[in-house]
Amino acid sequence: MSNNEISKSKQKRLDIENARKEQQRKKALANLIAILIPVTIILVICLVYFIYQGRQLNYGKYLTEEGLISDIDPADYIQFDYRSLSYNRADLLPDDALIEAEIASNCESLAALSDDTELVTTSENKISLTYNSYIGGVSYNGIAQQDYTIGSAAVSDLFDEALIGHKPGDSFQTEISYPADYSKTEVAGVTVTYDITIHGIYVVPEFTDELVAVNFSSIATTAEGYREYLVQKHFDENLRNAVTESLTNGGTVLNYPAGYLENVKKIYLAQNQQQFNQYNQIYQSLGYNAYNSVYEMYGYTTEAEYLAQIDSTAATDVAYTLAVMTVFKNEGMTNTRDEVMNYYLEQGYDTASFQELETQYHFNYLAQMALADKVTKYLMDTVTIVD
Repeated sequence: MSNNEISKSKQKRLDIENARKEQQRKKALANLIAILIPVTIILVICLVYFIYQGRQLNYGKYLTEEGLISDIDPADYIQFDYRSLSYNRADLLPDDALIEAEIASNCESLAALSDDTELVTTSENKISLTYNSYIGGVSYNGIAQQDYTIGSAAVSDLFDEALIGHKPGDSFQTEISYPADYSKTEVAGVTVTYDITIHGIYVVPEFTDELVAVNFSSIATTAEGYREYLVQKHFDENLRNAVTESLTNGGTVLNYPAGYLENVKKIYLAQNQQQFNQYNQIYQSLGYNAYNSVYEMYGYTTEAEYLAQIDSTAATDVAYTLAVMTVFKNEGMTNTRDEVMNYYLEQGYDTASFQELETQYHFNYLAQMALADKVTKYLMDTVTIVD
C-alpha cells in the first residue's frame, strides 16, 4: 500500500470519527434544548404571573371587613377634634337665585306644546318646526322636523333671529347670506334659503300650588312647600360638603400607614393608566392623535410632576380615611356585612349588581365607602350650626 493510499485511508477514518463526534454533539445539544425549552417556558410563565399579580389592583388590601385600615389605631396617625366642628347657617343656605333657577328648570321640563295662534315666538322659546335648506335652489340637508330652542344657534344665530315673531301654523321663507368668515364653514360665504313651518310653541306652566300637587306630590303639596324642600336639599348638600372638607383637611396627620398609602397610590396609577389606554383606543379609532403618556393626558409637563400629584392626592385620601376612622372608633359605631349590604341597596343596587361590585372591588373596599357615609351622616346630625 502506497503512502498516498495510507493518507487517504487515514483521512477517511478521521472524517468518519469527526462525523460521529458531530452527530453526538448535535444529539447532546438537542437533548439540552429539549430540557431547557420547558424550563424556560415555566420560568417565563412564572415571571409573567408574578408581574401580572403585582399589577393587579387589590382595592380591599390593608382593609378589614368593616372597612377600616387593618392593624392600626387612628390615634397614632392623626389628631382630629371633630367634636368642635361648627358651621354658620348663612354659609350653608343656598342663594335665592339658585332656588328660582331650579324651579324654572323644573317648570320648563313640564312645558307642553301648544298650537294656539295667539302665541308669538320670542327669544329662547322652545318650538316645534319643520324646515328645508336650499343653496342655489338645491336642498342640501333635506327636510328636518324637530323641537328647536330659539337662541341655541343649533342651525345658526341668523336662523334663530328669523324664527322670532311667528305664530303656530305660520309657513314662511327666509333667505340668509352668511359672511365669508362665518364660523360654520359649510355655509360660510353662501346664501341659504330656508322654508320653515312653525307647528307649535312649548308653553312653560306657572309655578303654582296646583302644579306642585299634580307633579311633585311626593315632595310637597304647595309651591311654598316645594321651595322649602329645595332650600333644605341644598342646605344638606352644602353641609355634607362642609363635613367632607373637615374630614379631609381638618385633622393633623402625624404619620401615614405606609402599606395602605402605597396601595392607594398604586390604585390611582393603575386607574389612570387604564383610562389612558381607553382614551387612546377611542382617539385612534376616530383618526385622532393619541396621547404620548399618562402625565400628558392629565396636563402635566413631566412625569415627576404627575407622580408628585399622585403622592399628594393619595396622602389626602389617607388623611380623610384616618379622620373617618377616628369618629367611627370613638363613637363605637358598627359596620356589619348586613349594614354594608343595606347601604348599597338603598343606593339602588340589587343583590346581583352588588355581587358584581364585590367581585370587582372587594367587599372590604365597599365597606369602606359605606363606613365613610355613615360617619358623614353622623357628623351632619351632631355638628354645631351657628345661626
